[in-house]
Amino acid sequence: MILSLRMAWRNLWRHSRRTWLTATAMIFSNVLLVFMISLQFGSYDMMINNTLQAFSGHLQVQEPGYNENPKMRASVPDVESLRDRLAARLPAARLAARATAFALASSEQRSLGIQVIGVQPGLEAGVSTIPGLVRQGRYLDDGGAAEIVIGAVLARNLKVSLGEEITLLGSGHDGSFAAGVVTVAGIFESGSVDMDRSFAEVPLDYFQDIFAMGERGHSVAIALDDLDAVDPAVTRIEEALGEGSGLAVLDWNALHPGLKQA
Repeated sequence: MILSLRMAWRNLWRHSRRTWLTATAMIFSNVLLVFMISLQFGSYDMMINNTLQAFSGHLQVQEPGYNENPKMRASVPDVESLRDRLAARLPAARLAARATAFALASSEQRSLGIQVIGVQPGLEAGVSTIPGLVRQGRYLDDGGAAEIVIGAVLARNLKVSLGEEITLLGSGHDGSFAAGVVTVAGIFESGSVDMDRSFAEVPLDYFQDIFAMGERGHSVAIALDDLDAVDPAVTRIEEALGEGSGLAVLDWNALHPGLKQA
């Protein structure tokens, strides 16, 4: 064994130039491989972050089971106060309360089923890209005015433009008939046909009024700076909620089960 090693060592340095070239090539290829793997993982994290920052956030607090079966009655009591309480425990995060309903949107010419999101206008930009994607008009103002922002495809399908009215019809939190007339304040283009076709936002205060929500909502969306901050944030949120809160903390894996595999 020792003799074989000696012979191999002598053979390596018998042609030292060839040996150095081979060693250099091996080192370079390994360094390049490590760099490419690191770059690939970095791009994965960037893609995931971009997806989460588009709307859902890295975390959400909601009723257990709501993500799988979003019912109006599966609501969070005093959702804005909950948002403020969690924000105090997560000073580096961005949080916003939301409520969601499915409704019939009617213009003078057409009626379509849409998803209506009640948002806190002054906070929504921290957890979603929608406020920055308004291409016509403006985003919502705080104060609970009867106004709405809709996707460009939805505006085209309903044949409405800025300043025109849309009637919303749906079912309230208590099972009552919900109805409201809103003015189109802005039209956004997200780049997603599905979102631009069936997605609309109104002020949370107005949403709570017409859908008989009281102070309730359906979720608190939480956006963080990176994926590494998710687990520590979950711990802080669970501590803030305490035992017996009846609320679930969903991380991005739970919100988007297929995102990590993709």
